[in-house]
Amino acid sequence: MNRNWRVDTSGGSVAVKQILDVSAEQALFQHRATAALAAAGLPVPAPLTTNAGQTVLHVDEAVFAAVAWVDGEHIEGARWSLRQCRQVGELLGAVHAGLAQALPDGVGPIVHRVPEAAKAKADLDHYQALIDERPRLDDFDRAARAQLSARRELLESVGHLRPDDSAALEPAGYVHGDFHPLNLLWDRSGQVVAVLDWDRMGRRRAYAYELARSMTLMFADPDTGVVDLERAAAFTCAYRGVVAIGEEQLLSALRLLWWERVCDLWQLNWHYVRHDTSCDHLFASACALLEWWTAHLELVEQALTTR
Repeated sequence: MNRNWRVDTSGGSVAVKQILDVSAEQALFQHRATAALAAAGLPVPAPLTTNAGQTVLHVDEAVFAAVAWVDGEHIEGARWSLRQCRQVGELLGAVHAGLAQALPDGVGPIVHRVPEAAKAKADLDHYQALIDERPRLDDFDRAARAQLSARRELLESVGHLRPDDSAALEPAGYVHGDFHPLNLLWDRSGQVVAVLDWDRMGRRRAYAYELARSMTLMFADPDTGVVDLERAAAFTCAYRGVVAIGEEQLLSALRLLWWERVCDLWQLNWHYVRHDTSCDHLFASACALLEWWTAHLELVEQALTTR
């Protein structure tokens, strides 16, 4: 989504990014937030400035930004110890608290838009028609067609579990937006040394919702969809030790996220409408998670809300 380089200079190594996924104005706003978090002592790389004191550099039509290079490695959630799970939970809580302090205008309760089952069924019909129009089916087409049939049956069986439209989720404020293992760097001592990629930072989003989403991205097996509930619970409980999230709010966020997964087919939009196959592999893992989560809905909610 962006272009990135490591550049070695006389003053040290830097990570340079050509900004393509957000506007220059959005990048400047992100830099304001990340600079504040870095100043507060969080492991967030602060933006470097140009000679003119700016955090973005315009070169003709291109826009660039840079931070100091951070040595570290990505470690998948399944390899984290319970101590590391708790560390990441506390870190996410500190990020939310830090953003609330740096950007207080974004703090306040919100009401999420809950997807309609009728819209989801129309999407199923749409993608089914696109597949039927293809002169020859490949492996992805056949897998997608089978999943569309399974999703239609699922919608019929769980439609009564759709969350209430009026459910307000709070506390809410600015959030990272894409907090998962590929956006965390670890050092050799087992400490997180950098939280990366702030392009999805958003205003007025429920903290419990990002907590729930991050849990699935960190601890769900990509092949089977099984969530490591012990690690997920350690992560969630540690977060709640930093930010006060009540059981009702967490349950609402978990149920909302699950329902969104029931209705969501964004990978098929990328494949059949945008003609971008880079996220094809995520469709199978999303379907596996949804199948397992639906079969263990109450178990997941009980495990993650028990203190």
